[in-house]
Amino acid sequence: MTKILAKTFNKLLFAYLVGILAAENNNKELALNHFMQGEFLMNQGNYALAILEFQDAIDLDPNASTIHVSIADGYRRIGKLSKAEDHLGIALELDSEEEEALEMLGQIFLTQKRYQEAKKTYQDLSDLDPNNVDYIYTLADLARIDRDWDLAIDYYVQGYEINSLAVAGLEQALQIALTISNFNRAQEICSLLLQENPTNIDLLETMKDLTLFNGNYEESLKILKKIEEINGESNETLIQKSALYEELNQPELALEMIYNALEDDSVNIDVLHRLVTLLMSQDKNEDAILYNQKIIDYHPNDSRGFINTAVMAMSGKKPEEAIFALSPHSEKFSEDFTIQYLLGTAYYQIKDYEKSKIYLSNALIIYPQSRNTKHNLALIYDSTGDWEESDKLYVDLIASDTTDAQAYNNYAYSLVERDKDIDFALELAQNAIKIEPKSAAYLDTIGWIYFKMDMYDEALRYIRESLSIDSNNPTIQGHLDMIIKNKTKFNSSKIEQAEN
Repeated sequence: MTKILAKTFNKLLFAYLVGILAAENNNKELALNHFMQGEFLMNQGNYALAILEFQDAIDLDPNASTIHVSIADGYRRIGKLSKAEDHLGIALELDSEEEEALEMLGQIFLTQKRYQEAKKTYQDLSDLDPNNVDYIYTLADLARIDRDWDLAIDYYVQGYEINSLAVAGLEQALQIALTISNFNRAQEICSLLLQENPTNIDLLETMKDLTLFNGNYEESLKILKKIEEINGESNETLIQKSALYEELNQPELALEMIYNALEDDSVNIDVLHRLVTLLMSQDKNEDAILYNQKIIDYHPNDSRGFINTAVMAMSGKKPEEAIFALSPHSEKFSEDFTIQYLLGTAYYQIKDYEKSKIYLSNALIIYPQSRNTKHNLALIYDSTGDWEESDKLYVDLIASDTTDAQAYNNYAYSLVERDKDIDFALELAQNAIKIEPKSAAYLDTIGWIYFKMDMYDEALRYIRESLSIDSNNPTIQGHLDMIIKNKTKFNSSKIEQAEN
């Protein structure tokens, strides 16, 4: 006997035994006999005959809601869901709080994917029995179907609050929170799960990552130390501790962790790379070069050693050295985005636009979402007069991120430099200013556009504001000189016209 039918049978039998259904005649006794025979047949799997017995019982006692529930179950089992739904409707008209009827109706709605009706039904069930975790979890599943992720999380947490053994639902809530990048909520849920299982490594790793993402470096470090207590110290944990100490502005401890790791494995690529990166950030370039050479010597098929060399060269404003370090390996690392991007950037800095274009295009193929690559390529196309290509990139950048002030500005400047679509250029520049009103470069652009429109007063206002922010910029100063010179000529011309 199913859970629903067992409850239904016991309820009806009890009702008869205490005389609630006592009648002036024998109809209800006969109805009970048919009902019990129907239940017997249901247990035997003879649903068709059971339905006949239940129907006889209903004919004798049409107002017994529990009989309608039983016959509904019979119809449900033989696939006649419409008839089942009809009898459940009658049962609920007779008793709106008939829980078995509501539960079966909810199951039918789920089977038929009538999710909105199922949602209402299970909400009614939850109202009748607020502590029933199964109802709450069904509501959680329905919220997931609606893609109402926050509501689904709420239901799963609610289930756990009712029954702390319902950890599976809490785990579901954590996965959803992580999937939708609600890291604050994920951290709360992970904390609850750790209360239940404080030594679970997977949970501790998740909690460490969440606290790190939320900027709580001290807490992340505490969790990392706890992981070490359980699993022991490793190169991975030492590298992570080093990164956390760096975030906590403790550079010496950050270095100490890496040197400790090197004692166990002096040529470990991850440890060496972390050490080089750390030394570079602390301007200890001589030591960085020494350890980076170790990467290149012991791990020639790992691109990080060559990348580090190029980065140090670029930071020292030596793009030629970066090219020298990377170009012999460009084919070997043809699928490495960073190698291709750095080569493209270095060639751009020495104004070799054709080679820059090749490498940046390669980088964009490898990583099509790279906005920096698109920005740099657009500048190169501008420089080489490939404006159709640069315009495409600017349009793409703006379409994919309407808050990209740099894209608005650079597109505007490109247009005004070619004396094309000045009104549109002004609109683009205004968008850039709205996003970053204190950018000297963007103020200069809009001032330059006004100059091109012969609106000298407006041009001067923006250019002077730009210079107040970046007073030593030769381009802005040149624009100011040009505007003043042309404004003077313009005023002189007007005076001559007036005199004549």
